[in-house]
Amino acid sequence: METKMLDVHVPLPLAERLDALAFALGLLRDEIVAEAITAWLDQEEQRRLVALRTIAAANTMIVVEHHRVIDWADSL
Repeated sequence: METKMLDVHVPLPLAERLDALAFALGLLRDEIVAEAITAWLDQEEQRRLVALRTIAAANTMIVVEHHRVIDWADSL
């Protein structure tokens, strides 16, 4: 797979945690960082998809007047 070099500045405590984990697991930092970026991107893409679906669903919903919702809630 083709790769691209990214330069990034991270807080020293985070870099130290990364180094310690990489050493403990016997992995390269690059592997851990690539896995973390992949997981974050997957999560954000899923959140965006859910948000878009929610907006689409909201656009098709029937609007109920506020006082009717209050009346219904009071009846519970």
